[in-house]
Amino acid sequence: MCVSCKGGLVKKRRKSGKTGSVGQTAEQYPMEDRVLKAAARFMGEELLPLLGVEGVVKRVAPTEAVFLEVKDFLADFNYEMADGTWKRLEFESDSISTEDLRRFRAWEAVVSYQYKIEVSTCVLCSSEAKVLRDSLTEGMNTYRVQIVRMKDRNADRMIEELEEKQRKEALDREELLNVLLTLLMGGEMSRKERVERSFGILGREEERVGREEMARMQSVLYALAMKFLAVEEVKEIKEMMAMTLMGQMLMEDGIAKGIEQGIEQGIAKGIEQGLERGEFKTLLSLIEDGFLTKKEAATRKGMTVEQFQGKLMELKLI
Repeated sequence: MCVSCKGGLVKKRRKSGKTGSVGQTAEQYPMEDRVLKAAARFMGEELLPLLGVEGVVKRVAPTEAVFLEVKDFLADFNYEMADGTWKRLEFESDSISTEDLRRFRAWEAVVSYQYKIEVSTCVLCSSEAKVLRDSLTEGMNTYRVQIVRMKDRNADRMIEELEEKQRKEALDREELLNVLLTLLMGGEMSRKERVERSFGILGREEERVGREEMARMQSVLYALAMKFLAVEEVKEIKEMMAMTLMGQMLMEDGIAKGIEQGIEQGIAKGIEQGLERGEFKTLLSLIEDGFLTKKEAATRKGMTVEQFQGKLMELKLI
């Protein structure tokens, strides 16, 4: 359930239609969100131990308990642990600011109150993040988060060594899991190149690993790419992503309409149109539920209100 901390009140989102695992309609959120959630349990069970996060995951917990920012809740993962507590993963490519810590604290407070549980936040930072504040003291209280980063590991060297090994033999499972974390590591290689070469490494192991697990691994890499890469960089590698198993999942999971509309221009264009339609449908839903004004939604897309209205009409959402 999505709620908004607004004016001291907790406002529930309206539900309608066929809902998913956390009560949201299947069409309310972009397709990326559903792919990320499909990969969430895999990430919790396989990658949290590599990141040094303690505890055993019992299940994936709802991420929509608190509505804070559209751009943030798409990439978050929340887990119910075996001991009954919750752990939340946040991704930060920039320095952790006071406002970030206040936002994390607000989310924890409302979720703890709503679900009557103990909750803590682990912040996964890229190696480029400079200022890593892990605590905030205001009044009598001090709030803390756990910082996780892997800047002491060299992504350049690891990628080159794994590519060299692949020319002779197959990679083992732990090596493939580490490929998923290259965006959190140090090194000189650009983040875009890390993603491209990491997808290549994974793709060459597809037949041995199996389709289902490979798709989950690619989904986790995609989740991190969406968080740490610039918008233009994501656009540049989108065609390559479309050729992966993860891309096939996107096509099969409710985005057929986008593919049909863009089939003359190729599958990649169809995927792009489907994702775009999902993004604007999400913003329209937030406007209808009172979380955003039309002007605020237009600003998020870098548009005027008139341009935003025209896009909604073009996508046949209104």
